Amino acid sequence: MRDRTSRLDAVEAFAFDLDGTLYLQGTPLPGAVELLERLRADGIPHLFMTNNSSVSKATYLEKLKVLGGPPAEEQVLTSNDVALHHLQQAGLHRPYLLATREVREEYAGYGIRHTEDNPDCVLLTFDMELDFRRIAAASRFIAAGLPYLATHPDVTCPVPGGFLPDAGSFIEMFAAATGRRPEVLGKPHDGTVRAITDRLGLPAEKIAFAGDRLTTDILMGVNAGFVSILTLTGVTGKEELAASTVRPDLTVSGMQELLGLLRAGSAAGA
Repeated sequence: MRDRTSRLDAVEAFAFDLDGTLYLQGTPLPGAVELLERLRADGIPHLFMTNNSSVSKATYLEKLKVLGGPPAEEQVLTSNDVALHHLQQAGLHRPYLLATREVREEYAGYGIRHTEDNPDCVLLTFDMELDFRRIAAASRFIAAGLPYLATHPDVTCPVPGGFLPDAGSFIEMFAAATGRRPEVLGKPHDGTVRAITDRLGLPAEKIAFAGDRLTTDILMGVNAGFVSILTLTGVTGKEELAASTVRPDLTVSGMQELLGLLRAGSAAGA
């Protein structure tokens, strides 16, 4: 046990994925609420980072109440936040924005407004309202060579009993139609790493990142130097882990096991 808990000794803050890690479609996974209560009681900084760009920050703040109380706004980081920062830094303010109405309104609040005529880029989010008219229009703009961005590469989104096709599946559709792939801005890419370390005010090696997806959560953790924790409650199973070259620092069955490891580490250090 001590060999496993020792990997957490250097950790001063935690960052968590949401879907498949702490909850599934808004229902907390076993141990998630208790783990967060422990972090709050011990004064350990933590935040939530999701690639799921289908809803706004306001919706996430409401959804996260099921995990034991509303988080502060600065504790919630989404791939939309990373994309907004990128667009502002790049001087792109008129995207053809493939996003739900709620998310388009969130972007507009930051001066980034969906544009049908003469856009300066195409931004693909997890658009659960996507229809053929917008698929066709976006394909024309992508094929014409406009800057093409996506909030994240996740192919599926875990839900109870299965999955939904996510932005990564849309990326493959547009690639087949246009021959182009986007610059991806969410996990596992560097902009998200910078956002997490800036929010927590710590270097990566002092932060543990827990998530359920090898190709985003854990790959980001490994590349950035986070203490990477894979939970087997989402899209990654034991067989996929065994076959992968991406190796987490720690693998747990879920947040209940992670809480037990934190308790064991505290007892060993007492």
